[in-house]
Amino acid sequence: MNTQRTPQKRRLAEWVELIQHREMPIFNNTVHQVLRVSEDELAPAAALAQVIMHDPSLTTRILKLANSVHYNPAGASTGHSLTTVNRAVVVLGFNAVSNMCLAATLVDDTIEGATRERVARELARALHAAIQARSIATAREDKAPEEVFIAALLHRIGELAFWCFGGEQAEALDQLYRQQPTTLPERAQERVLGFRLNQLSGQLAKVWNLNELVREAIVTPSVLDERVQTVVLGQQIALCAEDGGWHTEPMEKLVKRAAKMIDLAIGETHKMLQHNASEAAEMAAVIGAQIAAPHIPQQQEASDQPTPETPTETAAAEATTDVENAAPEPDAQLQLRVLRELSTLIESGTASLNQVMTLALEGIHRGVGMDRVVFALITPDKRTLKARYALGSDPERLLARFQFTRLPGQNHPLFTVIERKQARCLRGEALADVPATVIQALGRTPFMIAPIEIAGQGIGLLYADRASSARTLTEPLFEDFQHFAKQASQGLTLAARRRAR
Repeated sequence: MNTQRTPQKRRLAEWVELIQHREMPIFNNTVHQVLRVSEDELAPAAALAQVIMHDPSLTTRILKLANSVHYNPAGASTGHSLTTVNRAVVVLGFNAVSNMCLAATLVDDTIEGATRERVARELARALHAAIQARSIATAREDKAPEEVFIAALLHRIGELAFWCFGGEQAEALDQLYRQQPTTLPERAQERVLGFRLNQLSGQLAKVWNLNELVREAIVTPSVLDERVQTVVLGQQIALCAEDGGWHTEPMEKLVKRAAKMIDLAIGETHKMLQHNASEAAEMAAVIGAQIAAPHIPQQQEASDQPTPETPTETAAAEATTDVENAAPEPDAQLQLRVLRELSTLIESGTASLNQVMTLALEGIHRGVGMDRVVFALITPDKRTLKARYALGSDPERLLARFQFTRLPGQNHPLFTVIERKQARCLRGEALADVPATVIQALGRTPFMIAPIEIAGQGIGLLYADRASSARTLTEPLFEDFQHFAKQASQGLTLAARRRAR
């Protein structure tokens, strides 16, 4: 790299001063979800906290504001900061959080150029690490898994902020990374910036008064504290999966560490960590972080898996690289566990559309054993269906393609299943009823659909297929699929009635 053309360096203190007064962009879907929850007068603070916690930027803003002198004068002077988003929301109030979102800029609109990929990778790693750390913390019965989640989510906040606002120096560092891929990132950072980005993370955590666990995990990651080590382990798992996939020697060592920490068999721990990665990718899609989701490695993306050399004609064939590993097998135990979680959620009285449908899709995808699952909402005029959530093979492509409009007088099965309130399994000759627009978007493949209702009113549908693996849709699978659809409708109906009281 020609050092003569390197932009003038700022000192670490100057970067801290620059960034601490800037607001990192948040996600469009996060904004909409926060506003939707905020408009519900009966929604608990915990529901809003759950939405916020999956967006690193918004989490930072909420904690920073809640620990400011204005809102927490005693804490600001004594160091006793608010450590959970749930408590921060209670302190700030729903209106303040809503106003913050209304004033927010959006990540997809503001991040451009070569550094966009760096932002995407940092977001992916943050969300992946946070979900891994929370899962491990929960398994070892941590006193406050939310604090561990936040600490892992914000562990690399300096890196994320730098790629958002680094300008010419970010471009220079990106160029050095690409030109000298074998150079340690920390060495490259020191060469271009004069300091390491983890130092920026530590300073920002301090000036923003983030909680002690965040700061300890950044500044003293080797300290012998179980909570700090859980945060660090989550980060290491995310990075290792990103670098080499799920079947490498370094990953096996991390799996053994996690298994020992939570007192679980190595094989079961490996499955749990892979499931956490799937959850992270799904959550990225839910909050609108489409730029991040592809960077969260899934099980079927192991480095030794072959990649198709030529494109195929159908969307179904595009969605897989290794059929055997990508196709989830039916798992009766998992179905039962998800249904139990769904029942518990419904009985708690705090169930939301997001929570119910996320569980239902998880049960159908991993429990029933379907390659692709979609929940789509129908517009008030009943003319358009658009995917809201998707799981399975290439969920981003599925979300983008699953949008259909019904022509006047058209006998469209995706719409008639909602009108007639009756599930259908379309295979064989029945596929002749499927419009060309659906086949073009999803491939010519058998599929199952079922209406989703609230108090008898159709709001959308569930769709599931086995397009990637080309496996047969059987009657038992259709029955299991319908069971999840009915449970989801019942849960949403009960939740709506409770909110109306």
